[in-house]
Amino acid sequence: MVQDWAGWMEWFHDRNIYTIARIVVFKDEPLATAHPEWAVTDAETGGLWRDRENLAWADPFREEVWDYNIALAVEAAQRGFDEIQFDYVRFPTDGDIGRARFSAENTAENRLAAIAGFLAKAKEALEPYPVRLAVDVFGYTTWRDDDMGIGQHIETLAPYVDVLSPMLYPSTFGGGLPGLPQYRQAVAFPFEVVNLSTRRAVERLRAVNPALEVRPWVQDFPDYAFDRRTYTPDEIRLQMEGARQAGGRGWLLWDPRVLYTPQALVSAQPAFPPNVTGRIPVLEYHLIGEPEGRWRRTPANFRADLERLLAAGYYPVNLRDVAAGDLTMVPAGKRPVVLTFDDSSIGQFRMLPDGTVDPASAVGILLDFHRAHPADWPLRATFFVLQDVDAPERVLFGQPEWAQQKLQMLVDWGMEVGSHTISHANLSRVGVAEVRRQLALSQRKLEAMLPGYAVTSLAVPFGAYPADESLLAGGEYGGQPYAYRAVVEVGGGLAPSPHSAAFDPYHIPRVQAIQPELDYWLTFASRPGVGYVSAGE
Repeated sequence: MVQDWAGWMEWFHDRNIYTIARIVVFKDEPLATAHPEWAVTDAETGGLWRDRENLAWADPFREEVWDYNIALAVEAAQRGFDEIQFDYVRFPTDGDIGRARFSAENTAENRLAAIAGFLAKAKEALEPYPVRLAVDVFGYTTWRDDDMGIGQHIETLAPYVDVLSPMLYPSTFGGGLPGLPQYRQAVAFPFEVVNLSTRRAVERLRAVNPALEVRPWVQDFPDYAFDRRTYTPDEIRLQMEGARQAGGRGWLLWDPRVLYTPQALVSAQPAFPPNVTGRIPVLEYHLIGEPEGRWRRTPANFRADLERLLAAGYYPVNLRDVAAGDLTMVPAGKRPVVLTFDDSSIGQFRMLPDGTVDPASAVGILLDFHRAHPADWPLRATFFVLQDVDAPERVLFGQPEWAQQKLQMLVDWGMEVGSHTISHANLSRVGVAEVRRQLALSQRKLEAMLPGYAVTSLAVPFGAYPADESLLAGGEYGGQPYAYRAVVEVGGGLAPSPHSAAFDPYHIPRVQAIQPELDYWLTFASRPGVGYVSAGE
């Protein structure tokens, strides 16, 4: 029993520890026993209904039960907790449900109204306090459109809470991921289960409550549903990374035994002291193929580049992230790197006759590398594409029947499509009207092939800028405007941090991907105080 609440809470806050008061709502044996008139009853015995654990439940339809739990939440808020987390905000699922009797008809409509009504009333009661309201929900709610028989439908709950925490333990996905038979053995896919489920929750709730944060529970307990495995620290970290990459805001670790895996809380890769004004390598690739040359990197050497970057603690981002100054997705202690590809040659992205990506192409290598390191190497790269040149193998990756689909694949995977002008024009040798045409048509046609996507990055061919550089930022052609937010040069070395005074989004230097250049600049970036190192989110 806490005797000195003020001192206790002060101890946590002095150490910057975020405090959460977890309240188990309707699965409440003490309340049901003390107030059987508020409890779920047994239709056969007339006494308390009990679940498989022989525990009694409070009736979710009873407002007296709501008020009791809301009073607890208000007291916790008054004590200084940062967040109230309601758990078991649902109807029972196990035991002889057919014998359970409630104070109202147990229909989906009534269940949804009860859970939403409770949360709405709690939200109103907590308004006077600087506290956030969170709710735990079953993992399958991120995939289902009904209330699952328990009154949990995430769009219905979302308006009333600040945080939604789906319980995304792979062991609880006994039926696998709906519509994705490759994940039937869910426990074998810790990253994918958490990542795909979190992504669905984020996407579904964006329109309902844009401010809501999705913070999933992840598994740190032995499997009980599949093969009884115990997750390694790496597999636990995969779940954490799956949540982060999907747009989740943090994660919650659960082990009912309270025997957590401390190794999972330590990064498996190198970490460095934060330096958010350090320089960033923006790597410049052209052809991918054989043999190695001035403008060509072999598949083996490109793969070796990725291995080298991973081992050195780099984490890939898109150019648009750098231009926006938003590198919060880079984990603390990691160093951002941008992979850029000019000219959209077929070796960068080739489809095979069977409809699969050529594993020897740049995209194929990136996909394979991501599969091998899903937590440490997300699919991020920026491709500057051409649309009207005499070399067919450089027009939108050289396979016209796949052109639009390839662009959409890149965007769907999380990579960036940028402009390399419409026809690789030397902008220093053409007039103002032609500069505008090159920039406007390229952007307009790419965005027409990618509905809803904004092309914001540009690579000027030959590194040649027009006399009036303001034309790169924006202008008009044919009565329609165009605009770019980032322009990369050819060569130039490491790029300044977007947080430094030296950063110019329209003059972003690059490191050419030839061995001597890579060796020099990556070695230089590794010196203390030189390279950008993330401070985390």
